[in-house]
Amino acid sequence: MAKQGNAKKSGGSANRKTEPYKNKNIGDHNKATEHEKPETIDASIKRKRVVASILFIALFVFTTLCLVYPAGVGLIGKGVRTALSWSLGIGRFVIPLLFLLCAIGLLLGKPDMRISLILLGVLVIFLSVLAIFQTGVSPADMFKTSRLSSGSGGGLAGSVIAWPLVKTVGRVGSYIFLTAAFLAGLVIAFEEQISQAYRSILRRRHEITVSPVSPLTDAQIAQKGDEPKGTKGKESVKYLPSAPSPPVEIAEDKGGQFAIKVTAPRSGKYKLPPTPILNRTKDKAFSLKTNDERKIAIEQTLKSMDVDARVVNVRKGPTVSLFEVEVGTGEKVRRVTELEQDIAYALGSPDIRIYSPIPGKQAIGIEVPNHIRDTVLLGDIIDRIGPPASHNLLTVAVGKDMSGEPVILDLAQLPHLLLAGSTGAGKSCCINCLVCCLLFRCRPDQLKLIMIDPKFVEFTWYEGLPHLLCDVINEPEPASKALLWAVEEMDRRYQELQRRKVVHVDDYNAIASRDGSIEPMPKIVIVIDELGDLMAVARREVETSISRLTAKARAVGIHMIIATQRPSVDVITGVIKNNITARIAFQVASNADSRTILGTKGAEKLLGKGDMLLDPGNLPQPLRVQGALIQQKEIELLTGYIREQKITREDAIDLNRDISSVKDEMMLRDPLLSEAARIVVSAGEASASMLQTLLHVGYARARRLIVELSELGIVGPHEGSKSRKVLIKPEELDEWFERQKRIAG
Repeated sequence: MAKQGNAKKSGGSANRKTEPYKNKNIGDHNKATEHEKPETIDASIKRKRVVASILFIALFVFTTLCLVYPAGVGLIGKGVRTALSWSLGIGRFVIPLLFLLCAIGLLLGKPDMRISLILLGVLVIFLSVLAIFQTGVSPADMFKTSRLSSGSGGGLAGSVIAWPLVKTVGRVGSYIFLTAAFLAGLVIAFEEQISQAYRSILRRRHEITVSPVSPLTDAQIAQKGDEPKGTKGKESVKYLPSAPSPPVEIAEDKGGQFAIKVTAPRSGKYKLPPTPILNRTKDKAFSLKTNDERKIAIEQTLKSMDVDARVVNVRKGPTVSLFEVEVGTGEKVRRVTELEQDIAYALGSPDIRIYSPIPGKQAIGIEVPNHIRDTVLLGDIIDRIGPPASHNLLTVAVGKDMSGEPVILDLAQLPHLLLAGSTGAGKSCCINCLVCCLLFRCRPDQLKLIMIDPKFVEFTWYEGLPHLLCDVINEPEPASKALLWAVEEMDRRYQELQRRKVVHVDDYNAIASRDGSIEPMPKIVIVIDELGDLMAVARREVETSISRLTAKARAVGIHMIIATQRPSVDVITGVIKNNITARIAFQVASNADSRTILGTKGAEKLLGKGDMLLDPGNLPQPLRVQGALIQQKEIELLTGYIREQKITREDAIDLNRDISSVKDEMMLRDPLLSEAARIVVSAGEASASMLQTLLHVGYARARRLIVELSELGIVGPHEGSKSRKVLIKPEELDEWFERQKRIAG
């Protein structure tokens, strides 16, 4: 009996476990049927539209021949011409055009176009115009045969409408009511088009009003509050790490101490680019039924595993939807997080992500990719930043979170940003969005850029801009010079701040705005698109400069945006990670790479194409964001607008000065370094004893070769008694040798 009971119990459990998969199959079948049915209906509607448009084209040709060449269409054509002349008068020439417009509308119109309302509105407009033509005729002559047969005026249709109006309200009253009918017909037929045009005019006028061309002063910003104009009633904006606030005004005391008040920067001939040059996206339709089915599948899967939990809320974002799951009292959270593979199988999506808890809530988050991804363009969110002022010049738009709210970063508070991810995950596009936001908000006297692009092709659009301190840098040697210049500039600025007895560059610029003899200090942003190439060639010098800048440069207004596609410890070193707390992780290959970037797993589950995890440094968990997209044509329009103003640029960095220590260091390296590099790359591991044996050198020299290979990024760090790991592949070695020859030559 006990065995039978256990068998029944296990059988019941097995039935419960197979239940969600049965439901899933049924749901898939129903889903497939639902998808097939709309396609069949759409094809039928399209077929009917094409047939009707062909009929209207035939009527257009026939009525045109009836009016122009009636002899060619026989007795019926002559009868049609006579009937149209009597009934419509001059309006007979509009009939062929109406048939043609109907054909075009059926062929090119939207599926949801309200054809019946359009036809009704056009009919009201047509009849009111005919009646207006007949209103000027005497009521006694409106129905005379001689006048109707001549085909002038509004014909019989116009007379039927105009005669009672003229008799009752007179000619003036008739014109008033007929004009009102004409306008009503316009509204009936083209209400949607008129409202869209009106909204676009208002939006364009609003954008021009709040355009960055004439920035507001801090006092005006303080009066308006932190919320940008036009955001009331819309989704909120998420500022990270926090919303930038204007400086507190300090009143002058009795002792004659001047108040430090940051005013608007000095205005010149330069005009900020207008944001309407960016494209906008239209709202995409999203089926809530899909998420309802997923919610049921998640709950059934949890129930089949005897987990007391339910989905309490669903939030739909541009890329993924977040399902908030609450567990029952006494239920372990670990039981839900361990079911990641089962839930992924039930949903038919391998890229789900489960984390606990959701910040600020007693719930578990399950992120599931959407079937249709919404494109987030930079033009959709850049206006939500608000007008530029001295305290928010470096605010940039990143994208939208899972609730569809715009995510805004304040680079001045971060104060540096690290981006890492696989090739094609969206790093360069994200950098272009950040740089373009800065160009939209800052004049050349407010912002200076140093752009380092070892790929040669990512920053070509920005060549010749007045914001650049030097040309776009592509080689490691001038890149190291530029970073050394930034370190020297940082030290010079600190000395200047000490002399003025202020602690921040904003306070210094506030004094400069009151004293015309002091030159204000612009903010400097250093953008590096690929750190791995620089670390492979000039590791010691680049890492030293970056570590000094990231540790001290915040107070003097120097900020860094660094990107790399090699999220390994030899590129993102501990020194760099400790000084750059704000990080963005794009799609990576493994959770080890995710832990190198963020310190936690999750980036390996991202979907690519701008899908990112953003850690501004003050959140308990990274934020899932769909990055904004800016197209190449938009960048060309932006940079072309800036170049047309022909602002002269003075290069502050001399890249042709004396040979840097990078080249000197290459000259002093061991002659056997190249041969040692080939040996360790071919072997796949590196050790001093191996080089000592194969190169026939002493242990001390072999040890120095290993150290030099580690500094160049060819081998990894020391790992005790184990051999060192080789960090580059054999096919990458020839490219590395070419770079060394260019530097040494």
